[in-house]
Amino acid sequence: MGSKYLLLSSLLLNLPLWGSADTPIPGENPLFRDIFTADPATLVDGDTVYLYTGHDEAKGDELFTMKDWLCFSSTDMRNWTEHGSIMKATDFKWASQDAWAAQVVKKGNEYYLYTTVRHNDEHPGMSVGVAKSMNPTGPFVDALGKALITDDTTPSPYSWNDIDPSVLIDDDGTAWLTWGNPICYLVKLKDNMIELDGPIHRIPLPNYTEGPWLSKRKGIYYLTYAAFAHQGSSEHICYATASNPLGPWTYQGELTGQAKYSYTIHPAIVDDFKGQSYFLYHNADLTLPDGQTGAVGRRAVCIEYLTYNPDGTIQPIEQTKEGISLPPNKPSGESGKKREAPAQENSKIEILRIVDFFPERWNGKPSLITAENPYYDTPICTGFNMQGGISTIGQSFVAEKEMLLTDIAFYGGDGTGTDSENPLTLHLYDMGIKSDEQKDSYSLETKHQGIPVTYVAQAPGLFRIKLKPSSQVRLQKDHCYILELEGAPHSSCFYWRRSSSDIYKAGDAYLDRKRYIDENGSAVDFAFALYGKE
Repeated sequence: MGSKYLLLSSLLLNLPLWGSADTPIPGENPLFRDIFTADPATLVDGDTVYLYTGHDEAKGDELFTMKDWLCFSSTDMRNWTEHGSIMKATDFKWASQDAWAAQVVKKGNEYYLYTTVRHNDEHPGMSVGVAKSMNPTGPFVDALGKALITDDTTPSPYSWNDIDPSVLIDDDGTAWLTWGNPICYLVKLKDNMIELDGPIHRIPLPNYTEGPWLSKRKGIYYLTYAAFAHQGSSEHICYATASNPLGPWTYQGELTGQAKYSYTIHPAIVDDFKGQSYFLYHNADLTLPDGQTGAVGRRAVCIEYLTYNPDGTIQPIEQTKEGISLPPNKPSGESGKKREAPAQENSKIEILRIVDFFPERWNGKPSLITAENPYYDTPICTGFNMQGGISTIGQSFVAEKEMLLTDIAFYGGDGTGTDSENPLTLHLYDMGIKSDEQKDSYSLETKHQGIPVTYVAQAPGLFRIKLKPSSQVRLQKDHCYILELEGAPHSSCFYWRRSSSDIYKAGDAYLDRKRYIDENGSAVDFAFALYGKE
């Protein structure tokens, strides 16, 4: 060998062991580079972690084309063995398509796969199926011969509400199943793992969208979930904690933000595997070797370190290209818990914490309502981050009789809560005797002081404000009034629920004091109820 070859060999030996663009380092994101994967779920079985993913095959402008589920395994979370397809959506004979998010758990010597598929015409909409295998890498076969949960199981205005199942087998062997969009459902499973055991519960989680991941560590239960999509944002990951699966759940705020190039994100957690915990998710930052780029329906699974604080809260997670290819950073000591508004006394109003979640009726006997069934009639969130950032949200109404206004109940919630940068102020304006003329806007000649509202982020429900005697208002018969919430533009402190059609004929909805007409050209209404004395 000549001297120039010896020199080249010496240089190669001294190059940093970092790899090239074509040779990713184990643990670098995304984990898999030759196929699109999505909706990660993990199972620790002995010294091996099994990773189950959806398989994105969308072409062009297709949204989600997903036909089967894939499996990978690892003993170090960095180097993965591919096991290929473990089941197709159509292996459920009652299903038509859509191999959406799935999770596998082990009970005894069997492995159970809980997943989302689209049912055939017998039960239109999305359903939860369960399959089983004697091997974590499959093949999996239908364990029940029918859907475990159909759209009839959880009646709602949404055909997609039964998606994204997650199962936790508790320390005593009890299996809990959670799923849902836009409501998080929870139910106990029987020992056979293929039947529901008891009532289905609705778990109140602020800003919840979909993709729940139910886990337990050191006596604390965790619900980690995709959030904020129904509030006009791309999905972020939030979480809540509890000492019991049935709650009460304490909202802990945002864990990580939007995934790169993707409006969806889906969590999975591996706790204390060989001394380290991990967080898995997906983004759309992958280009395949054939040049096909990531997109809404072409995502890629990624991984980051996850660190718990001594109080059980979780360190905020930064999404990185390096993933776990580098050693974890030293914890900063920050809990990542979202702020809560101070419990300050207000001399004008009393604010009651939301206790009636996803309401189908108003409490008591309201004097006036703008929606008969708030949950069905007004499903759409509207906040100050909508429409490019607005400062006021209003709804007009006509007093049918003279009355002393004592209480106001909104169908609202979610958001981040109030503070000095994200205020919320309540206004009530008397616009005089209602005329037959349609008002496309309203203006105010005098500045109205309004009442500041202290709000802590809560799941959507009946948010009630009691007016103290000094601020109670006598409403005049046949007068038109406008109930208005004012906030900081682009903020997310609170979301008021509205309809998609004109359900309250005596009033109109307003954004920035201009009549709100939706994208279909329809008038809409916000949901509230007024209580008073004649």
